[in-house]
Amino acid sequence: MPFSESDDMTLLLNARNGQTLELDMAGWAIVKRCLDSLKHGDAAPDRELVSCLATLGFVVPAELDEFSDEEERLRLNKVDKSRLFVTIAPTMACNQHCSYCFQRSIAKTKIMSEELQQATVEFVRRQLGDSRQLVVQWFGGEPLIGYAAITFMTRAFKAICAERGIDYYAEMLTNGVLLTPERVAALPELSIKALQISLDGTPETYSGRRQVPIAKAEAHYRFLAEHVQDIVDATGSLTMRINVDRDNIEEAKYVVRLFKSHGVVDHRIDFRLGFINTSRGLVDCVPHDCFTNTEFAEKELVFRRFLEAEGYMVFGMPRPKRYPCTAVVRNSFTIDPHGNLGKCIPAVGTSQSTFARILPDDMDRTLRDVTTAEMPYERFNPFHSEGCGGCLMLPTCLGSCPKHHVSGRRVVACGMREGFGDKITFYHRFHKRRLDGRTQV
Repeated sequence: MPFSESDDMTLLLNARNGQTLELDMAGWAIVKRCLDSLKHGDAAPDRELVSCLATLGFVVPAELDEFSDEEERLRLNKVDKSRLFVTIAPTMACNQHCSYCFQRSIAKTKIMSEELQQATVEFVRRQLGDSRQLVVQWFGGEPLIGYAAITFMTRAFKAICAERGIDYYAEMLTNGVLLTPERVAALPELSIKALQISLDGTPETYSGRRQVPIAKAEAHYRFLAEHVQDIVDATGSLTMRINVDRDNIEEAKYVVRLFKSHGVVDHRIDFRLGFINTSRGLVDCVPHDCFTNTEFAEKELVFRRFLEAEGYMVFGMPRPKRYPCTAVVRNSFTIDPHGNLGKCIPAVGTSQSTFARILPDDMDRTLRDVTTAEMPYERFNPFHSEGCGGCLMLPTCLGSCPKHHVSGRRVVACGMREGFGDKITFYHRFHKRRLDGRTQV
């Protein structure tokens, strides 16, 4: 379907496979006539054109129900056990006090006990079954406070995977303050292949929002600027999440220019705007002046253009997804410092999605509880949720966060639709320019 139209251009998007097709006025008129002829059967279609459109997925057999196909694909992906996903918070404690933190009401626990660390390893070992990959995300609180626990469990996980001949993949979400040159150098040993670090604009803004002395904020920014290339080389993927609202949006450019001034322009760095909003429980976004969905989409587009102009890779092209998030996947678990098993990553440390608990002295019972429990979000189906069902963009988001749906109805406004045409147009042309640039070299 046309997702972006202007006086001289029409851009088609196939949400099922991510294909885009840009047409001028004459080309769109030809394609439209061809599609109309297929729909109404009132003229002989251009068979060569039909074949081309079918290859791109813009023409499908009349009897094919694409929504049913996509719904079945989601069902199969939800029960797929080829990968085991485990998000572990070794502690809910944090070394900062972010003004917008969605975990403000969560008790700051101590580090996971050694007994529970060993039980977590045993739970993972037995839950793996015939899985071909173990995917671990280190979360918190601030996970690096529990660095020793991470190191212990990582070694055990890697030994299990090596014994079974399966792949081990880990990633971490961190504020980065506890990173040191030695810990950066140890990232490959921990098999952390993706790292996300959050910032807030300038050091002054960071200092105010994190409630840390300005000298510490400036020292942290210097450390990151001097070691960001080492972090990227050690992991292969770095996301710099810049949390923004109306007050500090322009400071996102400062962060990018800071790293560029240190000679770091690497296609493995994903500079990303973090949308501070109410979806994670912040009431009225106090004390911040938050964007609306529409405003944020507009600012994101401006930021994408800025990143391209600065020579960086721009991530975020909407693609068909396997699932909206791992909360809906049967073989996915969150584990908090007390051993509580849940499904929703942002809800770690709360009872919101907890359905069982790791019992160090009774692993058989733990596994029975997991096997027999009806897990949170297990029945989530965006194809039958009012507000999402029938949406042509559904394969690219699959309803987004399951918590945004209650009793078969979407209750939180969809941010995906905001500026979607402009977003698709940007990425289509961005990747075309990159491809053209490679061709000319």
